[in-house]
Amino acid sequence: MKNFDDYYKYIINRGSTGGKHTLDKIRLLLAGFDNPQDKIKVIHIAGTNGKGSTANMIANTLSRKNKVGLFTSPYMTKINEAISINGADISDEDFMNIIDRLKGPIEELDKKGYHNSYFEVLTAIMYIYFYEKNVDVAVVEVGLGGSLDSTNIIKNPLAAVITTISKDHIQILGNSLVEIANNKAGIIKNNSQVFLYPKEGEVRKVFYDKAEETSSQIHAFFKDEIDIIKNGPDLNEFSFRSYKNIRTNLIGNHQIYNAATALMVIDFFKDKFNLTDEDIYKGMLEAKNPGRLQLISTNPRILVDGSHNKEAIDALASSIKNYNYDKLIVGFSILEDKDYTYVIDKLTSIADEIVVTEITENPRAFELDKLYSLVKSKLPNTISIKDNIEAFEYTKNTANENDLVVWCGSLYLIGDILRYNS
Repeated sequence: MKNFDDYYKYIINRGSTGGKHTLDKIRLLLAGFDNPQDKIKVIHIAGTNGKGSTANMIANTLSRKNKVGLFTSPYMTKINEAISINGADISDEDFMNIIDRLKGPIEELDKKGYHNSYFEVLTAIMYIYFYEKNVDVAVVEVGLGGSLDSTNIIKNPLAAVITTISKDHIQILGNSLVEIANNKAGIIKNNSQVFLYPKEGEVRKVFYDKAEETSSQIHAFFKDEIDIIKNGPDLNEFSFRSYKNIRTNLIGNHQIYNAATALMVIDFFKDKFNLTDEDIYKGMLEAKNPGRLQLISTNPRILVDGSHNKEAIDALASSIKNYNYDKLIVGFSILEDKDYTYVIDKLTSIADEIVVTEITENPRAFELDKLYSLVKSKLPNTISIKDNIEAFEYTKNTANENDLVVWCGSLYLIGDILRYNS
C-alpha cells in the first residue's frame, strides 16, 4: 500500500460482519496486541439516538484538564474523524502505521475463518491508538447495539452510558423495545456505574434488572428535573440540578436531555478528572457534533441532520418549529433497512417540496425510482435528482431568502454533503 487512499480502501473493503455477530474475531485480533482495551479507562456509550452528541459533550468537557480519546461513528468527511484525542483526529501516519502492524494478524485470522470486518478493524485501531498515546480516558461510542458490538470487549469500563432506546436495526437487535434494550444493556459489566437517559416502563426495568444482576449502580433523572430556559435555533440554555444556566450549541429539544445525561456523567467524575465548574460550563458550550442539526449556510439557510428513524425525525420536526420560514424544502434519502415509511410520512406532512436523491456506494441504499414513487405518492411536489451533490445545489439555488432547506435521512448522505460543502 503506497498512500492513505490505499489504506482506506484496505479497511473499507473488509466489509460488514455478515452472518452471525460475535466478539471472538476482534478478541483474537487484539489479544495479539496484549489487549490494549483493558489497559485504558473507558466511558462506554450505547443507545439508539444521541450517542454521538452525548459522547462529544463528555469528551469535550473532560478534555479541558485531561488527555481524552473519542471514538464515534459514522464519520462525516474523513475516516480519521472517528478516532480523536482532545479534538485532534488521528493522523494519516498513525492510521497507516497501525494498519501496517495489524495487516499480518488480520490475514492470519482470515485463513482460520475469523474475518474481522471494517468496523472491527477500525475498533482495533482505536484501542491500540488510545493505549499507545496514553490517554487519561477514552469515550467510546458503540457502533451497533451493545452486547455484540466490537467495542464491547472491555472488561471493566469506568462507566456505561445508555442514551435513548427506540426501534432501529430491528433485523439485528430485535423487534421490540425490550429486546433492543436488552441488547444495549450488554455493555453493563460487573460493578459498573450506569448512567441512563430518561426511560419508562419495561425498558427502564431492563436496565435496573441488569444493574441488580451485575451489582452496578444506576444514575438516572426525570425530564421534569430540567428547567428549559431557551430552546432556540442557535443555542440551548437550561438548568439541571446544581448546574444553573448551562448553555450548549447543540440545538434541538432532544439535545437538552442528551446534555443532562452527559452532565450526570461529568458531575460524577469531576473530582476524579480535576474539573472545575468553569471547565464544565465551557466544555458543554463548546461541544460540537457535525451533521446533527448543523447550520451549514445562512443565505439560504441550510440545516443538515442525519435523522433516519422515528425518534430522530420527530426530534428534527420539533426543532424546525424554532425557525421562521416561508417555505420548507427537504433534501432526502434513506437506507432501505430503516423505518422509511414513518420517516416519509413525517417529512411529507411538514415539507413544501422534497428533493429525493441517492446515497452513494452503500449496498443498503434505496433504489431511487422506488423511493421517489413512495415520496411522490404522499407529496406531489417531489422531484428526483440522482446525483446528491446536484440535488444539494438544486435546493440551494431554488430557495429564497426566507426559505429553510433541510437535508436529512442518513448520516452517509449528510457526510457526502459536508465533504462537498467544506
